[in-house]
Amino acid sequence: MSPATTTEPVTVVIQTRVKPDRDDEFAALQQRIRTSVRQAPGFVSHQLLPPEPPDQKDWVIIERFESRDFARAWLVSTERAEALDGIDDLLLGDQAISVVDSPRPVSHTSTAVILTTVEPGHEAAFQHWNAEITAAQSRQPGYVGATLQAPVDGVQDQWVTIVTFDSSISLDAWLVSDERAALLAKSDGVFHDTQTRRVESGFSGWFDFPRPEGEAAPPAWKFNYLILVGLYPIVMLEILFLNNKLAWMNLAFGNLIGNLFSTAILGWPVVAILGKWMGWWIQPAPDAGRAVHLKGAIIMMVALGVLVCAFYFVVKYVGFDAPVYKI
Repeated sequence: MSPATTTEPVTVVIQTRVKPDRDDEFAALQQRIRTSVRQAPGFVSHQLLPPEPPDQKDWVIIERFESRDFARAWLVSTERAEALDGIDDLLLGDQAISVVDSPRPVSHTSTAVILTTVEPGHEAAFQHWNAEITAAQSRQPGYVGATLQAPVDGVQDQWVTIVTFDSSISLDAWLVSDERAALLAKSDGVFHDTQTRRVESGFSGWFDFPRPEGEAAPPAWKFNYLILVGLYPIVMLEILFLNNKLAWMNLAFGNLIGNLFSTAILGWPVVAILGKWMGWWIQPAPDAGRAVHLKGAIIMMVALGVLVCAFYFVVKYVGFDAPVYKI
């Protein structure tokens, strides 16, 4: 009987170090695990990240499930044990397994996953200490966020702290800082073992799964149409209001400045807004029929038509003097 989905989606993060010259065997074994986990109840996605020395020396496996119950059921299943048969011969040390609630995506970041073994009976003291160190790191340059996950019975005995900064430089500065060292010194007797593992692939990539694994990516023409609807009004507004102010420049420089404005505005917030508005069409549900694709295409054509008509009347009846650039 499948476990009940009682919580929000969670992500299982497995970090492990492979013996020299055994990477190909490890990657082949992961394909076997991928095939097995796809059959697990509540499975959402599986991702394998190779090491990125010198900071990230581990292989990182990311498995996402619909709930913590489903994740735990997979981790203790006989199917997983059978798929992992022979893996011990390939590893240097044990695998570090963390079960974490899925945070909001953040791009271009550097993350430390800290595994802490807390002394029995000192859980409250550890959480108090963690609040203190979290407050300290939140004041550091480049701090993005942090989360603390409690142990999961039968799967994960350690507390998991995930600390994210905007770059490796910012994260390194905090990890080796005197302030952090002083706070760690205050933890004597609260916990007796801690491991810090790095991920440099961008922590958001662990949790940003825009489609179920195995499902085809959206067709390119949908993205092209989305860009067209977003870019057209930006360019028209530049022609109407910006180009005259740049006419004193050589055309090469004026056009460059215009393109800088348009690409910046298109990248954020226009594409983000359009993507959220039309996400149901860009990546519809697996069981969506052809009517969904047709409806989205019609909406996009109507939106573009409205924009064209609006700018047509502005140019025709409000008036527009085309700039004369210096050549």
